[in-house]
Amino acid sequence: MKTKSLSLSVIFLASCCWWGCTTQDSITSFTPHYLVEELGVWDFTAGYASEAALDLVDVMDFDFPYDALETLAKIFPDGYDRPIRGVSISYRTIDPFGNPVIATGAFFYPRDLKPGGVVEVPPIALMHDTEAPSLYVEQKKFSYESVPCMLGYITINPDFLGVRYTEDWPRPYLIAGNAGMAAYHMRKAVEEYLLLTENYRLGNRSIILGYSLGASTSLAMAWYYQDNPTGVTVDKVITGGGMYDGLEALRTYARTKRNDYLSIPMVIMGLDKYYNLGLDYSRIFTNGMENQVYSPDPEAGGDGYVWWFTGKRNLESIVTRWGSDLRTYMHPDFFNPELTGEFAKLREPLLENSIVYNFTPGPLTEIHLIHSADDNFIPVECADLLYSELKKKGCAITYDRITGDHFHASFYFIASSMYYLILNN
Repeated sequence: MKTKSLSLSVIFLASCCWWGCTTQDSITSFTPHYLVEELGVWDFTAGYASEAALDLVDVMDFDFPYDALETLAKIFPDGYDRPIRGVSISYRTIDPFGNPVIATGAFFYPRDLKPGGVVEVPPIALMHDTEAPSLYVEQKKFSYESVPCMLGYITINPDFLGVRYTEDWPRPYLIAGNAGMAAYHMRKAVEEYLLLTENYRLGNRSIILGYSLGASTSLAMAWYYQDNPTGVTVDKVITGGGMYDGLEALRTYARTKRNDYLSIPMVIMGLDKYYNLGLDYSRIFTNGMENQVYSPDPEAGGDGYVWWFTGKRNLESIVTRWGSDLRTYMHPDFFNPELTGEFAKLREPLLENSIVYNFTPGPLTEIHLIHSADDNFIPVECADLLYSELKKKGCAITYDRITGDHFHASFYFIASSMYYLILNN
């Protein structure tokens, strides 16, 4: 059920009442460093979660593997009514400029506090600023990112920036270091919440799942956890349909001249803001997409990237307006084999954030890579390059190079992830 916002002071007082202040396990001296506020709570059952997950499958008319369905059916007879709680929170983190900022996210946990482990799932490239894990919880809506909770895993879904308090900012999807830091701070806020409200100590191991633009983020999180003193061990990353090297992706887009999910403007706008590139958008976009007035009227200088990509339009309307042919809205310089003109300013940020060339997973972190050769959103060349480079380094990586479009491949990713979590539980 949804509750009113719960401030830290209320949480603190409640913890004193529930546990008392004299036992050895008392945490009356504990002051949260990351957690700011509880924004909403949603209680449901494992059965509801499984039905909602299958409803997502039905929407895509996807043939879910029969053996996976059979396995799921065996899991729930004794636990179909197992209570699960979803919580929306705000927490303290750092923005890409190094300044303190408040971010949000959602997490889920079994009420019996006997989880199978911790699973972290960053969001896909959501177009509209009402699409975010924390907002879904408050609306009692189920999302792909929260699916692992139905198996009893503590499931953590950070929103990252560009939501709520920072909704006027572009979402920094390919900025690896900041994504890893913000995810870690979200994890710490969840740890503090569970300690305060449930007297439960979160474990220090994680499984990370990520698809689409959340795929590169999943590896960015593993990278941050590994190379910083976080105390978190990542056992497994299952990643699919991702843009692991921005330069490779742009080269492929320039050659194919097509993208069915209009994420390129979002990525460029984010890099421009967070790296202070000062881009001249008249040399980035064309045919009106370069217009900088927040208005649907092209005569007033609107109907351009500011109108379409600042979080107020949904994907369907964007695709209807601009279509899949990149020549409709990208400047001719974009289609050169290498970055030239104004696009040359993107080179250094993309190199700095390349997962392929900057992250070497440790020997105990397994990577399972999934990508479709027919992906119409993010080029398969990105996954091919990641697999090739990590194999050269001797990393523990496996690769399922499948068929089907981006959406259908996403369900293969979900099925593979769920199967792994079932076996791991």
